[in-house]
Amino acid sequence: MSALKETQIVAKEGRQDSFLSLTDIGVTYNSARGSTNAIDNLTIDLADGEFVAVLGPSGCGKSTMLRLIAGLLQPTKGEVALRGKPIDGPNPDVGIVFQSPTLLPWKTVRQNVMMPIRALKLKEADYTDWCDELLSIAGISDFASAYPHELSGGMQQRVGICRGLIHKPKLLLMDEPFAALDAMTRERMGSELQSIWMKTRKSVFFITHSIQEAIFLADKIVVLSERPSRVIETIEVDLPRPRGPSTQSLPTFGNLSAHLRQHFLDGGNTASGSATP
Repeated sequence: MSALKETQIVAKEGRQDSFLSLTDIGVTYNSARGSTNAIDNLTIDLADGEFVAVLGPSGCGKSTMLRLIAGLLQPTKGEVALRGKPIDGPNPDVGIVFQSPTLLPWKTVRQNVMMPIRALKLKEADYTDWCDELLSIAGISDFASAYPHELSGGMQQRVGICRGLIHKPKLLLMDEPFAALDAMTRERMGSELQSIWMKTRKSVFFITHSIQEAIFLADKIVVLSERPSRVIETIEVDLPRPRGPSTQSLPTFGNLSAHLRQHFLDGGNTASGSATP
């Protein structure tokens, strides 16, 4: 048995200690054209403080999973639970970072970060120091009074990450947050996200099309099939942290990259299209 298969088996054990669990999930959409089976018998676990990357071809249901966890969609069958409690609606313990930072242009960086506090009707004074700390961790303290149009794309996304963390959620959902950035900025943002995660130790559920991004960031990678989405493989990423530019030259990184790329080649999807190498 290969080392990768062995790690897959280890990852599937111990569901009773799961922080987040998706159990036997099925999602079917009904329309005038008939029914579409988007997700079928999908089971995923995430431990407390774990960084999980979800990798799969376009249209396989990754964003649907995010909506399930965020409580914006209910599964047709199965259960999504956080700390053993079913998720049946929006949950303040869940923060979201979107592909686009969607900042309000008439509000400053600080005001944009504090938006969830006002939306959740929390006491702003209790989160002022945390806001300052997040801006410092993200390296944008000097831009607290700036407006979105004064920031680069990467800086705007950092504001989005801070906004997702401001109300101190237990779980952070990230929907391809760096997909719109150029390659160099995307690589730098990956390193900065790793730094933020190592300092906050939030559980992260990270959707991506990039094989290299998944390996660089994650503790565990979940590989999905084409629609209807199922788990093909779950792989533990045994690479030391913090990870940096030299990490990609390690044999383990190269072996994992080749192994993951083969999934998409086998499935009739090129790695450069459905999953970026």
